[in-house]
Order: sequence, then structure tokens, then C-alpha cells
Amino acid sequence: MKGGLAAMLFALRALEEAGVPLDGRILISLVPDEETGGRLGTNYLWEQGYLQSGVVGMLMPEPTSGVIWNANRGALSMKVTVHGRPAHVGLECRGVNAFLGMLKAASALAELRERVGQRLTKFDVDPPEARRSILLLGGTCGGGVNFNLVPPECFFTLDRRPNPEENLEEAKAEVLAVLEEQRRQGIDLDWEVLQEGQPARTSTESELAQALAAAIERATGAPARFEMCPGLTELRFFVPRGVPALIYGPGLVEVSHGPGEYLVVDDLRRVCLVYSLVAAELLAPTAG
Repeated sequence: MKGGLAAMLFALRALEEAGVPLDGRILISLVPDEETGGRLGTNYLWEQGYLQSGVVGMLMPEPTSGVIWNANRGALSMKVTVHGRPAHVGLECRGVNAFLGMLKAASALAELRERVGQRLTKFDVDPPEARRSILLLGGTCGGGVNFNLVPPECFFTLDRRPNPEENLEEAKAEVLAVLEEQRRQGIDLDWEVLQEGQPARTSTESELAQALAAAIERATGAPARFEMCPGLTELRFFVPRGVPALIYGPGLVEVSHGPGEYLVVDDLRRVCLVYSLVAAELLAPTAG
């Protein structure tokens, strides 16, 4: 992200030094918690009125491996906790094993996972196998006290990522229906929602998309390609408010979040040129 932010700042400097006339303002917002829900970042800026609808569009400089992300999945992240009753292993009959309850609840959700995985997005995504809608189970899990004690509590997480064509509320209702059924079957469990985010998409025919695609072709000599981001992005804070939003930035998504992150300087320069061309096109003064 530091490379993408640098490309945006240098694009502003290039426009300024070249004396490119602009009819409008360019706002750059740098937020701290894009990876942790956005509540204290972009969402806060909207709530305080620092961001406004009725603008030409928003560009985000995530590393996109040379493509434009015009859509993202939604997100429902939850922690499910199963409660039991402790007892010494020799008197297991007096306890209630939370681990076994967790296995039953997770097994029921695994059946939902199989059904969810049959839903395919129509958006291009790399690799193509990632078109399946997602329900991840057990990202974190744990519980118990000792090997000789009936576990009084166990937990696991689930992460539901509905495709852009799906509805987040319907996806949430499916998950809760499974958990509530497990309760009816006698499993003492509760849940906590860790994160919620809407799916979002911007049309490739929007003015912003067309300007960005033209700038990329001019800067690289190759046609632009649109894809869906396989994860959650901050498009969700802009698109529902009527702001066209796209993601395009320097760097390879496959090395992001790893110890070997890197940027090719020439790629950064090209992206800087793309940003400059987009701003010059969309904010060009009208005649008269």
C-alpha cells in the first residue's frame, strides 16, 4: 500500500508541475484500519462528513497485479462458542463435552459450506476456481483446559464471503438458521459477529471505469482487464452511497501480506502516469 500511496502523491505532484488545468478537487484519504473493518477509518470519515457523495469517483491503490478490481465479495465473520460442563475424565458421565458439541455444530455448517460452494460468480477472478462462494470454517479454534478434563468450552470461527451477486442479509440468515437449529437440538452455543461487509460492484461502463481503462491502455500499450477482488475491499463504503469506485495499484497481490513484499519501480511509474491521466481526463475544464 505504501507504493500505491506514493504513486498517488507523485501523480498529484506531476499534475501540479505540468500545469494541467483541473476543474475540481482531488482528495486523498489515508486511513489506518482498512484490514480490520474500516470502522475507525473510512466509515468514520463518512459519518463525520469528510467524504461526500456526488463525486466523479474513487480510486484505491491496492496492489492488483495489473488488473482493475471493480467488485468485491461481502463478509460475515463470526466466532461461535459452545458451552459444556467440566468433569474429571474418570467421571466423564457428569460432564457435558463442549468439544463434541462443537463438532456437531461445525459439521452442520460444513453441509451449508458445500451448498454455498455451488454458487459461482459471473465476474472474472484469478484463479478461476475462486469463483465459488465461500464459507471458511475454523480459521481459529480452541478450547478445553487439560487432557484429563471434560472441556467446558470450545470455540471456532467462520468467515462467510458472499459473491457480489448475493445478498449479505440472506447469507447471514442461512448461517444463523443452522446455528439456531443446533440450539434446538440441545447444543448450548452462542455467537459473536466480528465483521460485516456488503458485496459491492461498479459498472465497467461508468465514466470512471472508461477513463481508467483508457489510461491503462495508453500507459501500458495493452487493453485493461476488469476482475473481482477475491476478498473484501473498501468499495463497500462508496458504492452503496452512489460513488463509482475502482481499485488499481502497483504490485502483485500474490506477494501482499508476506515477508517478501516488493514493488517494481517501473510499475510504480506506470501507475503514477495512469492516475495522472485519469485525473486530467475526468477533471478537464469544460469549454466556455
